[in-house]
Amino acid sequence: MGFYVILFATLGLDAVLLGSLVWAFYSPRFERQRIQPGAAIKVPLAKRAQHAVVSSAISLATVLGATYFLRAFLLHDRSTSLVVQALQAGAILLVYDFVYYWMHRAMHIKKVMRFVHGVHHRATNPSALESFFLHPIELLSGLALLLGSTALVGPVHENSFILAFFVYSTLNILIHSGLVFGHWMLRPIDWLTKKHHVHHHDDFARNYASLTPLPDLLFGTSQ
Repeated sequence: MGFYVILFATLGLDAVLLGSLVWAFYSPRFERQRIQPGAAIKVPLAKRAQHAVVSSAISLATVLGATYFLRAFLLHDRSTSLVVQALQAGAILLVYDFVYYWMHRAMHIKKVMRFVHGVHHRATNPSALESFFLHPIELLSGLALLLGSTALVGPVHENSFILAFFVYSTLNILIHSGLVFGHWMLRPIDWLTKKHHVHHHDDFARNYASLTPLPDLLFGTSQ
């Protein structure tokens, strides 16, 4: 029960973050923080919000179903040191990031992109709301990859998965925000956000990684 309480609290925090960043994107108060002026995507805001709600529901059902029915392959609640928990979370994210890099590159094959990933790339100047503007196949593929990475590393402690899921979901929202705040504590986030904006707006062949720049640096696709 405690695992699901923390999981729902994490999702609640992400919902607040998403709403705050979308508000900031459209607020004149934060106009100077926007990477680029103009519309995020040529889709009505109401339809994008509806899409986000549907995507969130699919994500929630997938994570709840997998962690309940496949728990033996994914999770345990045995006594585990905090150091090991942190290492497990880091390993999940490392595996995810490198495999996602290649999955994302494959989604950019022209004959494939227009059917799936092209939905997400309708946003050329994304806001946080577009982090959920995905084709269902892409959404489920990303979640399956995160769960598969957990199974490969694990079974891991419940807290390890929560931490990995928090980083995965929160960073996905942040890098789509279209905002840079300039505070020294947020410089890594600002940098990742700018790189992902380049991917959406200027060069589809650059910056494929999701969580870190490491895969792009290693495989020559960083900008």
